[in-house]
Formats: sequence, C-alpha cells, structure tokens
Amino acid sequence: MADYDPKFVDPGHGDSRAAWASVVVMLIAVAAGTLFFFLDMPMLVWASAGLLLVGLLLWPILAKAGYGLQDH
Repeated sequence: MADYDPKFVDPGHGDSRAAWASVVVMLIAVAAGTLFFFLDMPMLVWASAGLLLVGLLLWPILAKAGYGLQDH
C-alpha cells in the first residue's frame, strides 16, 4: 500500500488570508461592476475594473507581507 501524503490529497491551494482577501475584493468588484453596468454608470464600471486590478495585485503583496501560506 502506498504511503499517505496529505499534500497530495489536500495541497491547500488558496487557503491563506492573502488569497481570501484578494478573492473577496475581486468578487465585490465584479458584483459592483455588474450593478453599475446595469444602472448605466460607466465611470463606476471603470472604477470597479480598477478595484478588480487592486484585488489581483493584493494577493502577492499580502503573501510577501507574511499572510500567505505558511510551511509547517
């Protein structure tokens, strides 16, 4: 029988504060952008697109600040 390797079963992708913060910011940006598009507010649609980019950059910044995955 093969040895059990927990990293193979559950690699923990995205299970960090950096990942969660980034994804939540991006979800808020997409939801707001959709709402503003529906309400015909183009400047706020573009602001939501900017917030989406902030969320994208937030992950590596927070990971380097120590909020990423920690090796055990």
